[in-house]
Amino acid sequence: MYQRLDEEHYVENPFLAQLLGLGWEVYKQNSGDPQDLREIKSFDPSFDPLYDECSHLRESFRDIILEDVLRKSIEKINPWIEEDQINEVVRRITTPTANFLLEANNEIHDLLVENTSVSENRKTGGKSPTVKFIDFSNPENNSFIAISQFKVNIPGTEKHIIPDIVLFVNGLPLVVVECKSPTTADPIAEGITRLLRYSNRRGIKEGNEKLFWYNFFTISTSNQVAKYGTITADYDYFVEWKDPYPYALSDINSKGNITSQQVLVQGMLSKDNFLDILHTYTIFKEDSKGGIIKVVARYQQFRAVKKIIKRLREGKTPEERGGIVWHTQGSGKSLTMMFTVREMYHSPEFRNFKIIFVTDRRDLEKQLRDTSRSVGFTVHLARNTRELKKLLKTDTPDLVMCMVHKFQERDLKTQFPVLNTSPNILVMIDEAHRTQYKLLGANLKRALPNAVRIAYTGTPIEKTEMTFGEYIDKYSIKQAVEDEVTVEIVYEGRIHSAELSDEEAANAKFEDIFSIIDADEKAKIMGRYTWRAYLENESVIKDKARDMIEHYITHVFPNRFKAQVVTVSRLAAIRYKKALEEALKEKIEEMKKKGSNEDIKALEKIKVEVVISGPPDDDPEYQPYTDERKHDRIIQSFKLPFDRTGEDGISGDVCILVVQSMLITGFDAPVEQVMYLDNVIKGHNLLQAIARVNRVYKNKTCGFVVDYVGVLKHLRESLSIYADEDIEEIAQVVKDKAQSIDELRYICCQIDDFFKKNHIKNWRDDVDACIDLLVDEETRNEFIMLVRRFNKVMDAVLPDPEGLKYAADLKILNFIKESARNRYRDDRLSIRDASRKIREIVEEYLVSKGVDPKIPPTPLFDDNFMEKVKKQRSSKAKAQELKYAIVEHINTHFEEDPEFYERFSDLLNRILREYKENWEILALELEKIRESMKEGRSAEETFGFDPRKEMPFFGLLKREMFGKKPIEKLSKKDIDFLVDLTKDVIEITKREIKVVDFWENYTKQRQLKSYIISRLLISVQPSNKTQPPEMIYMASESSEPYVTGIKKTWFKKRNEIAQKLIELAYHIYGEK
Repeated sequence: MYQRLDEEHYVENPFLAQLLGLGWEVYKQNSGDPQDLREIKSFDPSFDPLYDECSHLRESFRDIILEDVLRKSIEKINPWIEEDQINEVVRRITTPTANFLLEANNEIHDLLVENTSVSENRKTGGKSPTVKFIDFSNPENNSFIAISQFKVNIPGTEKHIIPDIVLFVNGLPLVVVECKSPTTADPIAEGITRLLRYSNRRGIKEGNEKLFWYNFFTISTSNQVAKYGTITADYDYFVEWKDPYPYALSDINSKGNITSQQVLVQGMLSKDNFLDILHTYTIFKEDSKGGIIKVVARYQQFRAVKKIIKRLREGKTPEERGGIVWHTQGSGKSLTMMFTVREMYHSPEFRNFKIIFVTDRRDLEKQLRDTSRSVGFTVHLARNTRELKKLLKTDTPDLVMCMVHKFQERDLKTQFPVLNTSPNILVMIDEAHRTQYKLLGANLKRALPNAVRIAYTGTPIEKTEMTFGEYIDKYSIKQAVEDEVTVEIVYEGRIHSAELSDEEAANAKFEDIFSIIDADEKAKIMGRYTWRAYLENESVIKDKARDMIEHYITHVFPNRFKAQVVTVSRLAAIRYKKALEEALKEKIEEMKKKGSNEDIKALEKIKVEVVISGPPDDDPEYQPYTDERKHDRIIQSFKLPFDRTGEDGISGDVCILVVQSMLITGFDAPVEQVMYLDNVIKGHNLLQAIARVNRVYKNKTCGFVVDYVGVLKHLRESLSIYADEDIEEIAQVVKDKAQSIDELRYICCQIDDFFKKNHIKNWRDDVDACIDLLVDEETRNEFIMLVRRFNKVMDAVLPDPEGLKYAADLKILNFIKESARNRYRDDRLSIRDASRKIREIVEEYLVSKGVDPKIPPTPLFDDNFMEKVKKQRSSKAKAQELKYAIVEHINTHFEEDPEFYERFSDLLNRILREYKENWEILALELEKIRESMKEGRSAEETFGFDPRKEMPFFGLLKREMFGKKPIEKLSKKDIDFLVDLTKDVIEITKREIKVVDFWENYTKQRQLKSYIISRLLISVQPSNKTQPPEMIYMASESSEPYVTGIKKTWFKKRNEIAQKLIELAYHIYGEK
């Protein structure tokens, strides 16, 4: 079916074809005329489109929404509404009060989901009737339109962006799709970069933010892989949609392979799912850095909630309607709980339910309170059993939150009476394995005998657990790593060979710590210590603290990530703070003496803090570390990036957090990369602990668990409470550090094989041949992916001695990469995508070799350019350097003089064909092209026009009328005609653009366009004694129609030519 792997036929057109099958209308935009949209009725087997009639859906490339479609949709959904009221609500959604992208997007999202109102329904007399922009109850009552190549003006300019596909619901652009060929090096990242550019998220004005005011989500796809993300998502937060639930894979394709793109389109863009996700599964929330982000549910969240609703609808007993949702930590379990609440309150049959939420997460309470406004229910907080019993007795459809950590255990041991027998009660329990939850859960079962109970857990349910019934939905730690919503965990044991048994058997705990000493010595030590006393011993803690600081500074801090230390007791935590601070000072002094290049000032800013709990009458030595208000500031600082300061003045200097058990669970800090374990923990607590380091963050290749007590050495025993298949999955994503080193060796072998198959035997000694090899784009793409993988694994391994063996390869490969970047002008070869740790190792080496990765390639006309070219050792390298510099210059400046640069592009291609492989002559010919381009139009006949500011207009009109025919072959009459027409167009343009802020004034620009069109038409129509008023600008009277042969084409292309002339005028006169 797919014979071509190009972007259009392999990615974009199959995407559109699938949308057609789902009932969307599909159009293709003519890039020259905004009013020309051709409807696509179907695609042939090669994915070439079969077109129907042209449609007129917008007036200008400045139009972001399809206003006529919006108006008709509002009228269809709200049949009572009148014209002036339509004007009012259209104005409301097209002119948000917010000035910034995220705020405008949030405001418009609220209008779409919560609707708006007008003063009255004039047909019934009803006051403040609701006006819906989207009919969520009846998907078919809405308009679904996809437009391919949707060209959009960049405000304040005559430049444009052209997203591959934009999806409109009721005329509003809700989804932007960027398609990339899978033959590209990293197609998804390239697509995301383009989306960031279109939405002005790279810090400069290069796109059109207004297109993204309405944006629900964006998609980057290569067909084989397709990922979506919201307007706040960076590269790491774009994810695949891997399950088309409630559809089956067979609904997509009953034969053959199914691609990621097909699953995403079916799962997210089928009309029912699309409107469901928009209405219920999209929220704005605070992130770990204190900012607001937009979140669209992941597939497992959507699937789990839909399965819950299905069970509630179809189950006959409380047991059949309840069950367990196991979604591994870091996969958004708390949001799944919130989406469950939203779904219930959006479903008429469940809107009257009382929901009891058992949790200890304060952030979840805040999220639910924020959500309650949009779904119309009240949140009640029960702080003790008395308040809880009172709230449970009512039949009010509300949400009761039991903050379980506030409850006293003695109160929970007292049995509750029957309080409410209604079946319309749902009890949702977060992390149901904890003791307090079990006590409360048993009481709730007695108090609410007919309630449905659903347990949410981030860890597997114990194999002996029978309380909650069967799994409703399962999303394991392995799936989360494969989906890249969490990172894999690398285990490193600092003490070897351990035999652990029950925690009560203190002697067994010594086996790991003392396995290297003989029995007599061991007996002496065991006479002096208990296990806990040993782990609290100050000298032992000092030794381990030095080791932790060494590991942290070399492995973790170079990328500015953070650490958590888990200790055996509160006393050990306090002692660790002091020991870590002393070890850090010692390390800094040692580095100063050695004259280290490390950033000493940054290291001196690092803070170590302790977070432990304690009763009000605690011992004085603990009280400085148990203050909850102080904890909030410490945690806020820890969650912030190291070099960031929050709006409240709190800086991200807290890099190492020492705890006993307080922050092992229910705590989300993606910037944390390493956990130092100095306490034996098992089962749920162990999984909760290691999941602290698995959150995704930019350039975070993995999470580290450094184990000082042998827990992970015996992972299977530590997890013995779980079923074998669950343990197997967990074991697969907690890798021993030795596995990372094996992976490094494997990638090195792949790199060797890559060069061998391309006939380079000794790539380390033949760097020039390696750079030459990368002239082929497919080969270059393969090389880019290999080096990125190599850099990523090196980041996880360094500075381990095994990793240092490959440091020379790291430098050479990145030298090849950066040298090729300069020669082929391909920014994907830049090392800026590598982690900070890798860049610091590589950059110094590159600069010493004369390649500075921070400096872009030398421009073509720079005085130093030819000097640089002449330094190349071979004619081939010289020719390639020239070729790619010329291509880059043409692409960069094409819009300033399209006809001139098109000629040189054609000349370049002809010379490349003629002198293929004849590198010496080719280099000379390319140098001639460079010199001719540098002279520009000054070396040509200019007919009295300014070579730079006026000749481009002449060239463009010549190309539109006579194609590529050289000027020398035009008759005098041809040239006179073109000269007169060019003078008039320039005169009209210069006079009109004198208006202040002309390039921001759309009305004035439309007026200029109409004047130009009138002048173009007069040139091919019989003269008329009465000229329209705008023709007062004509430089000379037009004679009888000159080019009658092109009259039809000229008329048909009038809009397109006028648009091109205005865009050219912007590049010459308007661009600052």
